[in-house]
Amino acid sequence: MPVLEDIVKDYQGKITALKERLKVPEDNGQEGQMEREIRELYKDIAIALKHLLSLQDSVKTLISVYKSAPVSEDQSKLMIRSFVETMRTDSLGSSTYVAEGWNQICSGEYEKAIGSLSNAVKLNPTDTKAMGLLGWAYSYQGSYDQALEICLKVLQLEPNNDAVRNNLGFVCLKKQIYGEAIEHFSRVLKSGKDRTAVLYSHYYMGLVYLERQMLDDAIFFFSKATVLGPNLIEAYYHLGQAYYHKKMPGAAIREWEKCIKLSPGNWWAREAQAQIDTLKSEEG
Repeated sequence: MPVLEDIVKDYQGKITALKERLKVPEDNGQEGQMEREIRELYKDIAIALKHLLSLQDSVKTLISVYKSAPVSEDQSKLMIRSFVETMRTDSLGSSTYVAEGWNQICSGEYEKAIGSLSNAVKLNPTDTKAMGLLGWAYSYQGSYDQALEICLKVLQLEPNNDAVRNNLGFVCLKKQIYGEAIEHFSRVLKSGKDRTAVLYSHYYMGLVYLERQMLDDAIFFFSKATVLGPNLIEAYYHLGQAYYHKKMPGAAIREWEKCIKLSPGNWWAREAQAQIDTLKSEEG
C-alpha cells in the first residue's frame, strides 16, 4: 500500500516537526498558531481514520457474504476460511476496544482503559497486545497484583515480549521486590531487540538503584537512558535526584535545568524547578 504508507509518513513528518517547534516558545505575533496547526492536524487524521473504518466495515460485510456463500473445499478455500475465522474477533470489536484503551491510557483515564481493554481480552483471550496494555493500565492505576497476573499470562504466551517483561519488572519495583525487578530488566537489556524497551529498562533500573541508595549505579543507568532517549525528561529529573543524594548539588541543578529546557510546561520540569528553588534556598 505505497500510497497509504506515503500518507502515514507525511503525517508522521508533520507530528515530528510540531514536536521540534514545541521546544521553542512562540513569537508574540504567532500566538495560537501552534494550537491551530495541532487542531487541524488532529482533524485531518480523524477524517482519514473515519474513511478507513468505513472501508473496514465494507470488508466485514464482504466477509459475511462470503461466509454465507456455498464454497468447494479445495485448498484455496480452506486458506480463506482460516483468514475469515481469524477476523471473527475484530468483527466483534476487539481492535476497537484496544484502540480505545490505548487512547484512555494516554489521557490518564486508567479506570476506563481497564474497562475497554478487559472487553478486548474477553473477545480475544490470546490478544497479547490487549493484555499487555491492560497490564500497563493496572500498573498506572496502582493495582500491582492485577498487573502482575496479566504480565505473567502474556509471558506464558510470548516469553520474549520485552515490553511486557519491562512492565513485570516495574511492578516488582513498586512492590519492592528489587532482585526480581533487576532480573527482568537485565533480561530486556540482554535481549536488546526492542529499542524502546531497552531505553525504559535503563531508566527503570536507575529507579531501582536510586530507591536502594546505590547512587553510582543509579547515575550510570539514568545517564545511559538520557543518551538512548534524549527526550526522556523523567530520566534527567531522576539523574538530578541521584546527584542531589550524592551531595553533588551543581550536577543535580544541571540535570534539572535540562528538564526545564526540554519542556518548560511539563510536570517533571515544574518539579525540577521546585527542587532547584529548594536547593538554592537551603544554600542561602
